Amino acid sequence: MIRLLLTVLGVALAALLSLCALWLLGELVSGIGQVLVAAAALMIGVLRFAVVTGVLGGLTYVLASAWARPGR
Repeated sequence: MIRLLLTVLGVALAALLSLCALWLLGELVSGIGQVLVAAAALMIGVLRFAVVTGVLGGLTYVLASAWARPGR
């Protein structure tokens, strides 16, 4: 009888350990997903800044060229 109880306890412990490992894997994957989303949001912000800077710089160049004295 004690062997049966030890076997059942071993199976329950193995199941609990596998559930803990699965939970830990889920937390790890979730953390990686959060890092990827944050990196994508950061890159979108950098891209938006680069586009706005490029457009404003080009507009400044065109306006400065339009008002420059001829021959310069």
